[in-house]
Amino acid sequence: MKQHRIIRFSGLFLLLGVLFGLAACNDWTEMEAVDNNVKKPWEQDPALWADYTAALRAYKQSEHYLSYARLHNSPAQAASEQDFMRCLPDSLDIVTLTNADNFSAYDAEDMAVMREKGTRVLYQVDYAARKAEFSGEAALKAYLDGVIASVAAHGLDGYSFTTDPLDAAATASIVATLSAAKTDGQLLVFEGNPLSVAAADREKLDYVVLDTETAANTTEVHLQVLNATDYAGIAADRLLLAAEIDAPLQDADRTEYAAVEAMARCVVEFGPLAGFAAYNIAGDYYHADRNYSTIREAIQTLNPSK
Repeated sequence: MKQHRIIRFSGLFLLLGVLFGLAACNDWTEMEAVDNNVKKPWEQDPALWADYTAALRAYKQSEHYLSYARLHNSPAQAASEQDFMRCLPDSLDIVTLTNADNFSAYDAEDMAVMREKGTRVLYQVDYAARKAEFSGEAALKAYLDGVIASVAAHGLDGYSFTTDPLDAAATASIVATLSAAKTDGQLLVFEGNPLSVAAADREKLDYVVLDTETAANTTEVHLQVLNATDYAGIAADRLLLAAEIDAPLQDADRTEYAAVEAMARCVVEFGPLAGFAAYNIAGDYYHADRNYSTIREAIQTLNPSK
């Protein structure tokens, strides 16, 4: 009997506690409207944004080591902001779109931000990966004509391309067509071994991104640089070294580093060269401290803040 009374009293005290708690909280838990709209940087303080982007454009027009990246734009299903140009590091100089054939309304919207930041946007022609799609010279020419029209329509800053080293005719056609289509200020960038391009056509290339993303160590990287400068005749200040974001790279002592980090040092040690290129840049988006931490560190290594 005594036990039942204790249970009843305990229940009563619990009920009274809840009621008093609700009454006490009632005065300070009134609903309050919260603005959940996220404002973009240029919307928060337009004047400050204008000053910042003016300084950014001035930096990119000054003499410095270049940073270049591939971005798979407009995926079938966007995973996050990592798939959009607007969220790329502000200090990035050049981005080439690997899915430029599907240039979207979102890409068109982001072009205004790229203009403000002074980031140049290229249309990539990945012939090495897509050779089977072109049944002959006429099919390739028709495709390139479409590329040129798209670059003009969307205000892109030029072209990048890859090629099949064994297909000299296609390579010559790509270089001839795209170099002739270039307007003032536009770029033509080749990704690969410059010996794949005819000697007479190499001067038509503004930059060459060596395929050092496959290198296991810095010795291999150095050999590729010597091959490009001594045998292909490419000036060092037109060469960029490529690295996969998540890949490792060993130095001469077999110490392993992040490839992008090590490649930034190689740009100075084996040159000075024009800069570096980061492939699969979306893989660098998420970090605990900040987005694109790896490529930002590489840019900072080559171009220390004043």
